[in-house]
Amino acid sequence: MIRFIHTADLHLDSPFKGLKQLHPKLYNQVYQSTFKSFERLVTIAIEEAVDFIVISGDIYDGDNQSVKAQAFFREQMQRLDTASIPVYLSHGNHDFMDSGISRLKLPDNVKVFGHEPETYYHDTVAITGFSYPKRWVTERMIEKYPKRAKTDFHIGLLHGFLEGSGATEDVYAPFTMGDLLAKQYDYWALGHIHKRQILNQQPPIVYSGNTQGRNPNELGEKGAFLVTLQKGLDPTLTFINTAPIWWIEKTISLVGIQTLDALYSKISEEIIKAQKPEQTILLSLILDDREELSDDALERIHNGDLIAGISQSEAVYLYRITLAPKTERLVFSADDRMQQSFNRSKDHLSAVETYRDVLTDLFKHPTVRTRFADFEQDTELREKILQEAEELLLEDIVFEEGETTRED
Repeated sequence: MIRFIHTADLHLDSPFKGLKQLHPKLYNQVYQSTFKSFERLVTIAIEEAVDFIVISGDIYDGDNQSVKAQAFFREQMQRLDTASIPVYLSHGNHDFMDSGISRLKLPDNVKVFGHEPETYYHDTVAITGFSYPKRWVTERMIEKYPKRAKTDFHIGLLHGFLEGSGATEDVYAPFTMGDLLAKQYDYWALGHIHKRQILNQQPPIVYSGNTQGRNPNELGEKGAFLVTLQKGLDPTLTFINTAPIWWIEKTISLVGIQTLDALYSKISEEIIKAQKPEQTILLSLILDDREELSDDALERIHNGDLIAGISQSEAVYLYRITLAPKTERLVFSADDRMQQSFNRSKDHLSAVETYRDVLTDLFKHPTVRTRFADFEQDTELREKILQEAEELLLEDIVFEEGETTRED
């Protein structure tokens, strides 16, 4: 029997762009959260006396791998070394092994995979993986992985993209389920996709997700898996929550809510409900069914006056209030062909590739590319831009039709 922890996508020293508006004390908590989450994971590994840890890429958030992040990581590796726990790790697209980057030496219990798939042995366990030599690894690296070794267990580490999965992350080191199953390994420890997923039960093919949500798209608890493999028995996977901060998004109905006072009370109640023991919550509220709400209250939502007046706490911080999209309207109700054309245009512009083509000048602008490199991949931003563009267009069309009707 073996017991190990599978983790990935630590993204130590993540800059958490776009959150500078938070209170300085809270922003510091958010900034430190990737470090705290991994420190918590190491503590659990020591308490559980696991046989080893595997890390499937993106230990660091940036390719410069700051000295602060490296020193912290080395300190955690030394804690594991003292507890006689080996670590097998690969570097991913964020922390690729550029030969020009200076690195702090890690303790001897850490085994780092090279640029080509290679295998380390821990007693009767084979562990195979590779590290990215550059950011853009588009080759099908899975084809270079060896077949299952003649050992008790064989574990594969792969930081890559499952073809056909529909994930929004970039396509690096692509593979198929058939590719993995053909290797006949006993466990696949995947990285790169930040959403926790068990793609296959036997053998387990698993994305552990990241250890700390870094933006509003990465909701809820985050962490790693404690895995037990035993001959003749089904594998056991136990999720370990490591994230000190959770991003939570909730839609609430405003049926019966008319005044600013009633709205303020409703939101205050939701903040209390969102509290969780030993967790800091970053809360986003989406307000639905707001037809009865006064125009003044709506304006205070739009201009930020409402959220600025909400009583905040360290347990739950309300960072955003938005309005749910209105029920879809048939703008050209009297002309089916115009309505169908409008719908087709909307669907066309909603496609990811079209959206990127339309905004290519913005995304390729030197300032945006340097300081806001994640904007092009931000699905929440894309949805917001499309939603607001549709709302503006609908308002203009309805206004124009109203003007025409009055003239007639």
